[in-house]
Amino acid sequence: MANTTVVNSPEHLQELLSVDLSRVSLLYFRADWAEPCTQMDAVTTELAKRWPSVLFLSIEAESLPDISESFEVDAVPYFILLRGHTLLTRLSGAQPSVLSAALTSHASKPAPLSSTSQKPKGLSTTYDGADLGEEEADENDESEEELVKRCGELMVKSDVVLFMKGDKETPRCGFSQKIIGILDREQVEFTTFDILSDDGVRQKLKEINTWPTFPQLIIKGEFVGGLDVVSEMVENGELKEMLA
Repeated sequence: MANTTVVNSPEHLQELLSVDLSRVSLLYFRADWAEPCTQMDAVTTELAKRWPSVLFLSIEAESLPDISESFEVDAVPYFILLRGHTLLTRLSGAQPSVLSAALTSHASKPAPLSSTSQKPKGLSTTYDGADLGEEEADENDESEEELVKRCGELMVKSDVVLFMKGDKETPRCGFSQKIIGILDREQVEFTTFDILSDDGVRQKLKEINTWPTFPQLIIKGEFVGGLDVVSEMVENGELKEMLA
């Protein structure tokens, strides 16, 4: 379709967005390995037919890390809605109805004058359905002490706990998918916690375990490491020893 393009570089994205600064664009960050992206591929194809005036841009999130990082994309599928270089909203996950509602809300509005001609930056605005009259989420009043206690409880909810992006059935990043594959091949029984669902836990675990990234594997309440560490432990037999 004329309004659908596969982005091949940051320069290509900049060029596409700069053609018409009043046009609404949907940036679709995806990955072939992520099953939810298969569903959203079909959804975006249909939405592109419904909204011929919107520019639909498909971006391979892991192949184009500079773009993903600039928009703070840390999982797939992920959507960024822009008008020219101005961020309208962002949406994480496979939520066809919410994505359609976001397009209806923003693509139907008249275009304001663009405030900048600079390269778009990944801002923190998130589409939460507010335009549809949904109530905003209540503020989290959890204290620091309560958060630390909750993280500790999550780390011992089973002998092996994997803090990851997504869950076993629908991992939301390549590293999470790979570590699940390793644990499955080693026939390890484990539970998971989706850190994308709880930013408080996500940020606090980085401090508690002194480890800045995810996934994080916990065995018998003790932090083990991420993908590289776990891969090495499998090779040298340490993982089986810890689980014995």
